[in-house]
Amino acid sequence: MKYKTAIAVVLSILLIAFTGCNTRSESKKGVENPVTGEVQAADTAAVIISFHEAALNGQINQVIKLLNGGFDVDIRDEDGRTALMYAAFNGHTEILKKLIERGAQVNLRDNYGRTALMMASSGPNPAAVKLLLDHEAAPDLADAEEHFTALMYAAAEGHMDVVKVLLSFRANPELKDVDGDDAQAFAVKNGHKEIAILLQSYKK
Repeated sequence: MKYKTAIAVVLSILLIAFTGCNTRSESKKGVENPVTGEVQAADTAAVIISFHEAALNGQINQVIKLLNGGFDVDIRDEDGRTALMYAAFNGHTEILKKLIERGAQVNLRDNYGRTALMMASSGPNPAAVKLLLDHEAAPDLADAEEHFTALMYAAAEGHMDVVKVLLSFRANPELKDVDGDDAQAFAVKNGHKEIAILLQSYKK
């Protein structure tokens, strides 16, 4: 859909973060009783949700407990999302650092082709964006549905500081989505004039 923005990411991530187990109490149980060894098969889904919820909500102690219990840092939910993606979405830099220290892969994609960098760029998270780029996040990857890049997400949402960080890491402002629109077009469409002017200045 033309000019689809990161709002779709917001809705889908929040939906997945708080669903996926049989009951809310199962998810809560997973948070209260972190993994200390191998997870029983019946409890695996609940614990994955607990891990991802903790990353999304900035609960670093819970994230560390699960990691110390041998939890796979890159374990995915049913939409292919990792804890790194959830932490990136809300800009939790300390959790991002810890996950990366434990070997999290920064360029993994979810089932829709989105990366942690795209998710961080959809919000006002310049520090998280820079951290991911410092650890070799690829700035010009595009999602699988609309071919949106991190720069397009940031431009559409009006996050000037994020746009500046991405441009400083040589994100390409001339890449186009499936409709032939670039990041500047997203900024114009959504009324972000200063971002549109900045992006124009970076074009060849």
